[in-house]
Amino acid sequence: MGVFFRMPEREAASQAEIPRRLVVVAGGRTDIGRVRTLNEDSYLVAALGRDAVVMKGTTTTLTVPHTPALLVVADGVGGAASGEIASLMATDTMFIELRRKYESDWPRTQGGIDSALRAAITAANHVIFTYSSGNPQHRGMATTATLAVVHDSTITIAQVGDSRAYLVRGGTARQITKDQSLIQRLIDAGEMTEGEAAHSDRRNIILQALGSESTVAPDMYREQAEVGDVLVLCSDGLSNLVSPNDIARIALADDNMETVCERLVAFANAHGGHDNITVVAARFEPGDPNEPPPSTKLESTSPGLSDRVRRWLR
Repeated sequence: MGVFFRMPEREAASQAEIPRRLVVVAGGRTDIGRVRTLNEDSYLVAALGRDAVVMKGTTTTLTVPHTPALLVVADGVGGAASGEIASLMATDTMFIELRRKYESDWPRTQGGIDSALRAAITAANHVIFTYSSGNPQHRGMATTATLAVVHDSTITIAQVGDSRAYLVRGGTARQITKDQSLIQRLIDAGEMTEGEAAHSDRRNIILQALGSESTVAPDMYREQAEVGDVLVLCSDGLSNLVSPNDIARIALADDNMETVCERLVAFANAHGGHDNITVVAARFEPGDPNEPPPSTKLESTSPGLSDRVRRWLR
């Protein structure tokens, strides 16, 4: 899937002060892997705003001007379809909450954007926890969630669990997020090395997930994007099998983000594919400041998304 977002330009006192407009080119892919019988991952690539566009597993290209981009990867847990439902609830609810915020009163400060992402995480946690509590067959359902909002050239990330975000720049993939996991805590405490962690049977134990408790505390991160950067969000089905060096190499080998995502998934499958594999990749390109903004072109949406979330939010 390829999705093109033209990012809004900041207001400036004079033409000379107007920054170069950035365009976000994003793609996403999810795969069941080579071992699992059910794909419990979900991803979402969306443009917020009145003419919001949501891409979830479809193959298309669209251009949306002057609106923030939303990128999400969620890795569900619970089995028997519960994890699949949880990750879908997370992506849908966070999109609806952030779209409502954008249409009503989108924050003008970074602190306000941080609060908007925290509120979206809280809403998704409430929906999943409430649904699980009221449906015994889905009790224990939960999901990781790593979401990024790109507004102007600022990337704001909220993370719960161990789905990761990397920033590829200058040939290197730098991990932005820190896993909320038992293994990461042991590494931080000096009780385990990175090499030992890679082979530990405790590597899948996470310390926090959406829906597992009534409250949740996301970790927040912020980056400034530069032209040529590639932002990668992925589930642990990819990060456990694809090194940062390989992420960087594959992310920079092609300008087509759909192809990049396909190759990352194929690499993970070729090295075992032990888990579901999901990735979203977004490249930052220069825009023409003199080019008039194109009209919004809607080519594909997620059918019934709003109705589904309204039902869950009751």
